[in-house]
Amino acid sequence: MTTHQEYDLVIRGGIVVNADTMAAGDVAVRGGKVVQVGTVEGAGADEVDATGCLVVPGAIDVHTHFHHYVGYVGSHNADDYDSGTRAAAAGGITTIINYAFQEEGETLMAAIERDLELAKTTANIDYGLHVVVTDDAEKAVAEFPQVVDAGVTSVKVFGAVSGFQLPDAGILEVLRAARDAGMIVNVHAEDGVLIDFLTRAFEQRGDLGVEFLPQARPPQAETIATRKIAEYAALLEAPVYFVHLSTEGALEAVRDARKKFGRIFVETRPVYLFLEQSVYQLPDKEGNKYVCLPPIRSTTDSEALWKGLQGGEIQTYATDHAPWKAEQKLADAPFWRIPAGVSNLQTSVPMLFSEGVRTGKLDARQFVALTSTNPAKLFGMHPAKGVLAPGADADIAVIDPEDVRRLTVDEMHSNADYDPYEGYECHGWPRFVFSRGVLVAERGNARHNPGRGKYIRRGAGNYDV
Repeated sequence: MTTHQEYDLVIRGGIVVNADTMAAGDVAVRGGKVVQVGTVEGAGADEVDATGCLVVPGAIDVHTHFHHYVGYVGSHNADDYDSGTRAAAAGGITTIINYAFQEEGETLMAAIERDLELAKTTANIDYGLHVVVTDDAEKAVAEFPQVVDAGVTSVKVFGAVSGFQLPDAGILEVLRAARDAGMIVNVHAEDGVLIDFLTRAFEQRGDLGVEFLPQARPPQAETIATRKIAEYAALLEAPVYFVHLSTEGALEAVRDARKKFGRIFVETRPVYLFLEQSVYQLPDKEGNKYVCLPPIRSTTDSEALWKGLQGGEIQTYATDHAPWKAEQKLADAPFWRIPAGVSNLQTSVPMLFSEGVRTGKLDARQFVALTSTNPAKLFGMHPAKGVLAPGADADIAVIDPEDVRRLTVDEMHSNADYDPYEGYECHGWPRFVFSRGVLVAERGNARHNPGRGKYIRRGAGNYDV
């Protein structure tokens, strides 16, 4: 008979879900690692009853923007690594990957080191970094070996967005060099030339309101850029990852390119699944609160994205979390000067569970693949993360499918003072969230332990997803 506490933590009686398995069982944790999954006989110093709950790997959000400075706004956005990672933990996310932006004239390593300095004393959960090439691609790619040695194995390029956009020649240079360095290229796929042309036309007519945003950044802008860069990737055999895909046409472009080259991957985000572009018609500038890039699309596009999730054409689900204060969003400015981005970290995982798993659009294993296992694989963190198996980090969310909540900004940990999903009824919420075996959130309340989060030095991705 066991008379001592053999484990630090035992989670008992839940349904343990991985991307490829789902069975009743227990999870035992020692030293921050999962040591047993199944029937656990020994006692834990802490025992958690997960009866009626799903026990899943902690979610991994590979697309966040903390402490991001936007020049035309003249300030950073609302969340830093402290508030942002608390919001993430409260919603079942145990790892994030933030974007470090290269400033004009700056080296990539300087951008990475700046974010590492910000995060090391403030992050409440584990974190990694992508780096964004915005200036002089030829010079930047020379740093790729050093960047990889620093544990950053992904780089981002923009096909649009003033201040960040690279010319096609620069994108090609990045694709080739990233391939040779063993990196994956994250792509913001919009056609900047088309968008600039259309935006100037609206400006000349005096059509400045947010209701014109979807027309100035139409679905064709995303489809054109996606098709072009996917073809570039296929030609160069360079792995690419299209962030925040929003349209049926762009998904079709990826589908075509994958017939030539398989290492083309897709992310989508909550706003394109749960909202519809009529929000830009709201009165009193309320539509400004929903400005994001690309803009929110039609129900036809949303339905195509859900099918892409169901059929495995979309590999990951991430937030592109970039929150602002309402005052900044409601400023008297033309639509192209409204700060882009919304808050979504605390709500994204429960919303996908509610609208995906609860309704039967996704099964629980697909949910785990999209939110945890595929991100861990693609971005070089698997099998340490993204799975509940012996040897993996004990990053665990215990989801209560019967916990029904009506979303309200008052319960959010983000510094944003409004929530784009205010009033949404969410069925299913993490009862407990553990990061490397330590409780970091309980029933939506995140524990404040800044600096506890660990930097994840990532290796090359596993593209078998």
